[in-house]
Amino acid sequence: MTHKKYIIVMLIASMIGWLAFWLVVTKLEPCTSPGELTICKSVEPVSLALFFLSIFIAFSATFTLMGFLIRFWMHKDEIYLDHVSISMRQGLLLAISAVGALILLLLETLTWWSGLLLILITLLIELYISRSKE
Repeated sequence: MTHKKYIIVMLIASMIGWLAFWLVVTKLEPCTSPGELTICKSVEPVSLALFFLSIFIAFSATFTLMGFLIRFWMHKDEIYLDHVSISMRQGLLLAISAVGALILLLLETLTWWSGLLLILITLLIELYISRSKE
């Protein structure tokens, strides 16, 4: 697969993910708390699961596409298949971190130090994986 086909496939996956996220938020309303400004007091489990699944797909495809384009732009002389695997791994790790932060926000336990800890754990996982492949 050429890098142009990869970009097109990831762009389509990203658009499908964001469309699914928009449909879940507008049609299913995962959190219903009429008249209150709190995060979620009444939760529909199926729509909440679809919310997290759709935002994970949207984030992972978007982060992967952004990472690939940045790598491809900065290192034009390298083999693009290396960029694909690295950007896919990093996109998935960033999406897991973002969804983890959203789950902590839903549980009302997200603080600055727990968010920093989440970022640190993601960074350590990436460093471990990148060092073990060398």
